[in-house]
Amino acid sequence: MKHQDLINELRTALSELVLNVDGASAMQMYDLHRLAEGVVLGLFREILDLHDLRNLNATERKNFPAIDLADDTRRFAVQVTATATLDKIKSTLSTFLRHDLTSSYDRLVVYVLIRKQDSYSQSAIDTIVQGRLDFQPDRDILDYRDLLAKAVDLSPAKVRAAVEVLKSYKRGGAPAGLADTDFDPPSAVEVASLNLVEIFFPSQLYVGELLPQVKPEGRSGRAHGGRKTIREHLKAAGLWAPTDFEVNARRVITFHPLEDSNNPFATIVDLGTVTPIKAVEFSDIDGDHERVFKSLLRLCFQHKLYKHGVEWKHDDGLFIFVPRQEGDLLREETWTGQKQAKRRVFERKLNKSDPDKTFVCKHFAFSVDFVRADDRWFAALTPDWYFSYGDGYRKSRFADQSLSWLKRREINRTVADHFRFLVSWLGNLDTDDLFSTSIANAPQISFGDVVRFSNHPALDDEQWLPIKDEAVDDPDCFQEARLFDTP
Repeated sequence: MKHQDLINELRTALSELVLNVDGASAMQMYDLHRLAEGVVLGLFREILDLHDLRNLNATERKNFPAIDLADDTRRFAVQVTATATLDKIKSTLSTFLRHDLTSSYDRLVVYVLIRKQDSYSQSAIDTIVQGRLDFQPDRDILDYRDLLAKAVDLSPAKVRAAVEVLKSYKRGGAPAGLADTDFDPPSAVEVASLNLVEIFFPSQLYVGELLPQVKPEGRSGRAHGGRKTIREHLKAAGLWAPTDFEVNARRVITFHPLEDSNNPFATIVDLGTVTPIKAVEFSDIDGDHERVFKSLLRLCFQHKLYKHGVEWKHDDGLFIFVPRQEGDLLREETWTGQKQAKRRVFERKLNKSDPDKTFVCKHFAFSVDFVRADDRWFAALTPDWYFSYGDGYRKSRFADQSLSWLKRREINRTVADHFRFLVSWLGNLDTDDLFSTSIANAPQISFGDVVRFSNHPALDDEQWLPIKDEAVDDPDCFQEARLFDTP
């Protein structure tokens, strides 16, 4: 096999592991993190040439403080984590120093199983280490991209060995060079569905600079006020004002073709500055551009879902289902799982003393995050609930208590069904939108399949069932929430 083919195979396999871990974290399933320690061990042995590296949690049969892997010969220690925050790094360093591990190890590396931050504060780290350890974030915090960068300079045999580590993990067996105690492979596997749905969007973005007379509020024109100012400017000119655009550094970023003089943005953008750019290239520029791109994807979600009776609640970070017609008491949606069924996504309870007034509304809701693997993008969907009152579906002051009561009643199967409904419903939107009569309002995003793995470590479902909460059956339990039952 050609060297480049091996590198590509390693990149694909590593990206799949990152996606798997990220999805498992979103579902609060952490067994995979422990299993991944063995994968990182094998990769470090092959790619970083640490042949004496061992898994402390396997050989010591306990949770070793601050570190998971260690090479006692080279005095090299590794923490493996799925948390990429500075607080996690500081906590690891504090524990490492508190247990005086500098007496055994001269270097500590933190390997992030997902994607690490673009930067970490050296001064914040220096405050923790106080000169007791030489820890440099650029050098000592690694993720899969750092391993791939180093793999490019390895011999084909070394790259092939690293690929075999990842393949063996997927097969559930230990590769050559790893003992069972090092790798700790899953004894049984099952098909697992993550809360990730592949999304598709136009391959090309358009970026154009705002005209001097358009002065959006907020720093660099990126704040919420910047988008609001631009939409008001367009409306004042009698033009349709789309929602699926982002503003950054006095530039408009959108999938709409800005170079078209008939585009509504033509009145506010300097057409001579319009630059088409591939979406993947834009998000690859740096961390800030990736954040802008993710924000644009969320705005495309917002634009698409609003026409289907789902509104965005910015302060809560949730999309909520609202009634089809103002004043409706119920909203149900038909979906297909194992069979066709209906799901209640909105319910209104009226005030008993004044039936003309709403007492409280319950909305099915969900949050969305975006995950990238190679050049593919996925939406991480997390089902939720939202309780509202008054005009504009303002959040109820009792919402937290209502939500707590409701979630105590839900088991894993309930949450899984919520997710299955979302996937089915979102997929049907693409079919409905094929018949949209307004090309200008055509959605710019569509949905693919759920991410599934046929070799996920098998989990004992009984261990994941929640402990019965007696408060659920307490007659004095919070009354507002008890007006509703989970459909």
